Amino acid sequence: MDGVIVADTRESPARGIVAGLSDFGIEVYGWDPLLKREEIEGFGVRALDDMLQVTDYCPKGVDGVIVTVAHDEFRGMGLSGVSGFLDEGAVLVDVRGMFGGDEAEEKGFYYRRL
Repeated sequence: MDGVIVADTRESPARGIVAGLSDFGIEVYGWDPLLKREEIEGFGVRALDDMLQVTDYCPKGVDGVIVTVAHDEFRGMGLSGVSGFLDEGAVLVDVRGMFGGDEAEEKGFYYRRL
């Protein structure tokens, strides 16, 4: 969708996802190029300054990524960029259907689209 991009989180599916993961004791990190650190932390996650910072916290990589918004920054990373900080066999949940499932599975992800 072309046009004005607004950082409106009122109907974000991320809140429920984070709450569910936290109930299972999963440590959740978050990054959104349109939100300030305080807004990201308002979701109950550990805010990252950028996606590459995840390696500072998880040197062995992360077990999964949930992409809840279709920002150009995520599209620009592509699956190759995302796979750089994920462990082999990691889970990729693609809420907005930005990535191709076949390509994700070829790269070794356990891929699901919501």
